[in-house]
Amino acid sequence: MKNNINSFGIVLTTAGSFLVWHYLTELNWADKNAFLRGEGRMVIPSPSKKEINKFKRQLMLSKLGFGLILVGGFFQILSNYIVD
Repeated sequence: MKNNINSFGIVLTTAGSFLVWHYLTELNWADKNAFLRGEGRMVIPSPSKKEINKFKRQLMLSKLGFGLILVGGFFQILSNYIVD
């Protein structure tokens, strides 16, 4: 039981880390081509309704990822206090 809870915590933490990495790293408005040329300019265009919904979804999934990291860490800590 102890190993199963610890493994479950590791799976949740790993899934949460992936969500944070995948969705939070996408949230920038820098013009990547200009940035690579050394022109540090950031342009924030007027968003469309579709872009706003995509942004909200990315934020929600990255927050879900943080939550999974916390819950997974809790299960890992909890497994240390379970007696076999």
